[in-house]
Amino acid sequence: MGRTPVQTTTTTRRIAGIAGAAAAFIVLSWAASSTTMHRWDEAVTAWLQRSAPSFDLSAGVVVFLGNAEVLIPCIALAAIILFTRHRESGILGLWLAAGLTIAGLVAVGFKSLIVHPGPPPAFQRPGLNIGLNVPTPYSYPSGHTLRTTILVGTVLRRIPWLAGALVLGMMTALVYLGAHWMSDVLGGLCLGWVALEIAAAARGRLAIGSRTARFPSCRLD
Repeated sequence: MGRTPVQTTTTTRRIAGIAGAAAAFIVLSWAASSTTMHRWDEAVTAWLQRSAPSFDLSAGVVVFLGNAEVLIPCIALAAIILFTRHRESGILGLWLAAGLTIAGLVAVGFKSLIVHPGPPPAFQRPGLNIGLNVPTPYSYPSGHTLRTTILVGTVLRRIPWLAGALVLGMMTALVYLGAHWMSDVLGGLCLGWVALEIAAAARGRLAIGSRTARFPSCRLD
């Protein structure tokens, strides 16, 4: 039996989603170091810091919770606890923790390749200043935004408004504190979008494989 029209349409949509997300990341990566983007980065950071001059502690807490050394162990621990009650959900949680770890390493790699210096000390606010800090030569893309996008896009994909609000909150906190430019957080968002599209495609393939394993007569030629 060949692919049904629905399966073909779904596959095409997923390929288009991955291609669109990757294209957005590539274009933004190319534009990030332009003079125009740098002016926008500085203008957005200055505007945020003028608009909310007492946001340091709140923004610092938000960013701290997105740190890799805080977020990933918490997810792994929750997955282990969940595993004892619901094996499948626990395994998915461990896969999520592993995916976030890989995503973080990918972000560090890009920060060594894409020439895009982060905000200078004049734009940096105190925040909490706690947690591990892996030194990288550049700041693009934002690992915090990448992890947050993957996490909420996975856990809250059925509540998109809440997922979007949480990602926006992390992006705003990072730019406000001068930890990243606007272009950095948009790059993290696009890279997270790529990861989510790939994960959705993988889930689709696994679902088809599971169905064909249970119903051999429906196996695709």
